[in-house]
Amino acid sequence: MKTADFVLKSTAIFTGEGEGTISGAVAISGKEILAVGADVDEYIGEQTTVCDFGDQLIMPGFIDAHEHCFEGAISMSEHQCTDIEASTSEEEAVEMMRKYAEAHPDEERIRGTGWFPANWGGAPLPTKHSLDKVFPDIPVYLQCADGHSMWLNSKALEEMQFTPETKFENGWLGIDENGELDGMVYEMDACFACTAVSLHFEKDVFKEIIGDFMKALAEKGVTAISSMSGEDCSPSVHDKFETLMEMDAEGTLTSRMFLYMNLFGKKSYDDVLEYQKHFASNHLSIGGLKGFVDGVTSTHTGLLLEPYADMPETCGEGVPTVPPEEINRCVTLGNRSGLPVRLHCDGEGAVRLALDAFEASVKENLGIGTFPFYNSVEHIETIHPTDIGRFDELGVIASMQPTHMVLDDNEKIERCGVERCRWEWATKSLIDSNAIIALGTDFPVVTFDPLPQIYAAVTRCDFEGNPTGVENGENITMAQALCAYTSGSAKAYNVYDKLGTLEPGKLADIVVLDRNLFDIEPLDILNAKVVMTMVDGQEIYRK
Repeated sequence: MKTADFVLKSTAIFTGEGEGTISGAVAISGKEILAVGADVDEYIGEQTTVCDFGDQLIMPGFIDAHEHCFEGAISMSEHQCTDIEASTSEEEAVEMMRKYAEAHPDEERIRGTGWFPANWGGAPLPTKHSLDKVFPDIPVYLQCADGHSMWLNSKALEEMQFTPETKFENGWLGIDENGELDGMVYEMDACFACTAVSLHFEKDVFKEIIGDFMKALAEKGVTAISSMSGEDCSPSVHDKFETLMEMDAEGTLTSRMFLYMNLFGKKSYDDVLEYQKHFASNHLSIGGLKGFVDGVTSTHTGLLLEPYADMPETCGEGVPTVPPEEINRCVTLGNRSGLPVRLHCDGEGAVRLALDAFEASVKENLGIGTFPFYNSVEHIETIHPTDIGRFDELGVIASMQPTHMVLDDNEKIERCGVERCRWEWATKSLIDSNAIIALGTDFPVVTFDPLPQIYAAVTRCDFEGNPTGVENGENITMAQALCAYTSGSAKAYNVYDKLGTLEPGKLADIVVLDRNLFDIEPLDILNAKVVMTMVDGQEIYRK
C-alpha cells in the first residue's frame, strides 16, 4: 500500500460535487490524490505530513474558466495604471493618469485600464483631446474595463499609424464630425493591434510580470487560468509562449495556463495543432480556439435579438463580427480538427448564433465521431428563454462571470429594458435545464479573486449587500457556485479527467479556506482568506 506524502484533515471537505461538505481527510501521494473520506489513517506513514485544519474548508483549487492572463498580469504590475477603475469622469481619469506618469517617469508608454462608461454618469465616450492636453509627447493607451474598446491620445494613434481609412475585420476607429480620428478604438481586432504594441515587454520584464502574477494567484487559491484573447500563431506569440515554457521548466509557472488561439479567418488549423503539440508542458497547454461573435452592451456592440431600449435604431453596432455562415464554417472546421471552440457572446442574439453554429458542427461532424471535448459560450449576459435548454441538448458549456453584474451597475436595465433583464445572467435557469456552468472572472475586467464571483452568484448583490440588476430569482446555491468554479471549469478546459474534484487518481490541486463557506453569512464570503494552496501535491502558498 502507498504511503501518503500529505494528509489534510477537516470537518468540512467539499469534493467539487454534491450539495455540501463531508468530514474526513484527503491523502496525497506525489502529484495525485490517493484517498478522500473518513478512513485515510491507513495511508499515514513515518514521513507523512499531517495537517489538521479543524473546520476550515478544504476543496479543489479554484479553476478560473475565463481570464485574459497576459493583459491581467500586466495590469497588476507597475507598468500599468489601474486607478482609473475608480474614475467618475473623463477629466478625473486624465488627472489620475497624470499622477501615474509623474510617479513612473521611465515608462516609454503610458498604459492604463479600468475606465468604464457606466461609472461616468451617462457622459459621452472620451476623446483624444483631453489626453493630448496633458500628454502631448508620449503615447497613451487606456483600456476600457470591458476589454472591448480603448482610448488613445494623438501620439498613440501616430505610433499605431492609424488613419481614418484604417480598416479591421472585427473593429473600427472612432471618427469625429470633421472626419478625423477621435481617439476611440472599438472591438477586438482593433484593440489587439494596440495591445500588441503597448503591452510588449522584453523577456526578463515579462518573466517578472508573470512570476509576480503566479504568486498572487496562489494567494487567492487559483490553480488554473487561461489566455482567452484568441491570439494568432505569429512569431511574437510563439516567443511569448516559449518564455512560458521556460518558466514552467524553471518551476515559476505554478498555476496551470490554458492558451486559446484565434478561430476566425483561417482555412486550416494545422498551425494551431502544431502549437498544441509543441506547447505542452506540465502547466502549459493550448486549450483550443476562441472567437468573438459580438462585443458588449455597454458600448452597444453586443448583439441583441431586438433593438436596444436606449438606442432603438440598432440591435448592435458592427455585429455580428463575422457573417453567420463564416461562424458556422470555422466552428465546424475547428471541431473537425479536434479543437474545442469557445465563443464570446454578450447579447442574446450572439448566444443564438453561437448555439446555431455548434448545432451545425454537431450535425456535420457526428458522422466522424462524437466530440471528446466540450465547446462553450462565453459570458451570456442576456439570453432568450427559448435558447436555455439548447446548452444541455448540444453539450455546450455556459461560461459566465457573475461579478460582471455588479460591474454593470444596472446598466443592462437602461440598455435592454426591464423585461429583457428577466434573463440577465440567467445562471439558475441554465443549471435547472441541466446545463454545465463554468465560472470565471474575465480578469482584468474584474479581480481574479474567486470569492467575489462566488458571492455575486449566490447573492446577486453588490459588495455592500444591495441587490443589483432586476430581481429575477437567478441566484444559485453555494454548492452550485463552487461546483461551477471547480468541476464545471475543469470541463470547460476539457481536463475533468484530471482536475476539478477531490477524488482518487486526480491531480492534487487543492485550496484550504479559513472558514466554511457553507456556514457563514453572505457578506462574510468576501472576508474569507486562503490558508493554503497546492498544485500537483506541492504547497505553492501557505498563509
